[in-house]
Amino acid sequence: MPDMIQSHRNWALWLGFLLALGALLCNAVFFVNPPGKRAIPWLSVLLAGVSLIFLVRGLQRAFGQPRVYLGKILSSIVALVSLLLVGVAIFSFFQARAIPASAGAPKVGQTAPDFTLADTSGQAVSMAQLFAPAADGSQVVPPKAVLLIFYRGYW
Repeated sequence: MPDMIQSHRNWALWLGFLLALGALLCNAVFFVNPPGKRAIPWLSVLLAGVSLIFLVRGLQRAFGQPRVYLGKILSSIVALVSLLLVGVAIFSFFQARAIPASAGAPKVGQTAPDFTLADTSGQAVSMAQLFAPAADGSQVVPPKAVLLIFYRGYW
């Protein structure tokens, strides 16, 4: 029985898959606002690069074994899915860098510019109306809070 081919797990391929998944999930972690936020996109690119190295090593090992067809098919599928994940991570890295900085956005504590929106009954209300004195000349009582709700379709 020494002629039997022993099958071993292809850890390099699976580690490459997990690193590709981690590279993609780094982009989601970016929005949680952790400390060191500026390094997260670069960590995503680093994980994607290391993932490619492990994927190549795993594919070399899978196709280096004679007559293990199921391993070759499974390895090819895992590698293809991993390459897709790496591609999405790299694409999102470059697309996020193309978004321009918002120079005109108000800063924290700065007064918001005047604007007009519809209230829940459909009436137009402006910020100036919320803080304007009453018609009878009484003291201005500003609202305690103003809730703005933005949702798809009304930007």
